[in-house]
Amino acid sequence: MRTFKIIIVLLIFASSSIYAQKAGKKIDDLTFLFIDEKYEDVVHKAEGLMQNDSYKKHPLIYVYASMSYYEMSQRPGKFDVGEKDSKYPKPLKMAHKYLYKFVKVDAKAPKYYDNNWIDDFKDYYVQLADTSNNLGQMLYLNEKYRKSASIYKAAFRGIPSDPVLLLWQGIGEIKSKNSVEGKKSLAMAMKAIDENFVPTKATAAVLAHGMLLAEELFRGTLNDYTNADKAKKLVEVFKKYDPDELDKQALAEREAAAKKAAKEDRVMRSFFSDEDDADNKDRKGKVIIENGKGSEGNGSKSDEDELDRLEKEAKDGK
Repeated sequence: MRTFKIIIVLLIFASSSIYAQKAGKKIDDLTFLFIDEKYEDVVHKAEGLMQNDSYKKHPLIYVYASMSYYEMSQRPGKFDVGEKDSKYPKPLKMAHKYLYKFVKVDAKAPKYYDNNWIDDFKDYYVQLADTSNNLGQMLYLNEKYRKSASIYKAAFRGIPSDPVLLLWQGIGEIKSKNSVEGKKSLAMAMKAIDENFVPTKATAAVLAHGMLLAEELFRGTLNDYTNADKAKKLVEVFKKYDPDELDKQALAEREAAAKKAAKEDRVMRSFFSDEDDADNKDRKGKVIIENGKGSEGNGSKSDEDELDRLEKEAKDGK
């Protein structure tokens, strides 16, 4: 998180100098407040600037507000967030809202500032998508499909570069009986995701599972066999990102290593023991030492006797 924030701060600080003359120093003030982790002050000042005709077309006031709400959502002990009667009851929702606004305003920014900033905050998009995905998955697993779909919808509006969010939005919508919107969402997700798609680390782990569920919904509820077949193929493509699949691979690798080690151990033991020699075949617990004399039984010499003999011969030979 620290590295992520440093990158964001450097990008913002570098960007602020580009438009300082056109925007004034109030945007720079937001930069320093964010650096000092004064997130409530950032939110208040940014929301005030949104009402000012001279500043409301600036993309950075919206992304500052979004990032500050996000940071507050991650520190419920320090900030009054998360509860119904708290000062900031839905900070993650506000982070989504202002990121969506940032994307829209940034698209028009070159007209006013000869610049835009959409590519400067990719690490933040991943961070917010990861948090949103974790919450969406928790809600989905608890069968709160409508709320899960709502989280994914808000996240995708702010992070349209990640169609996996849209995929899970559609799944949640259909599961909550909103089939019309769910069908649209799933169809759009399938257009954006093919075998060459590279997921972000925020949503890669849920992509294969999402495709598995999508295939069932396309084939059953939606009667869309074309997308059903595509989703089925993509399950195989993306299962390499699935944690359960990764665990299977790790287990298989460990088993293969154990078998290899066991085989090497047997080979090594064959150099230090005569038990595997042809003369000793089917002779359990016996080793042929010399001229058919066994290690035990039927008048044969024991190992200790043989060692005594060899030791005596060595002494006599001195």
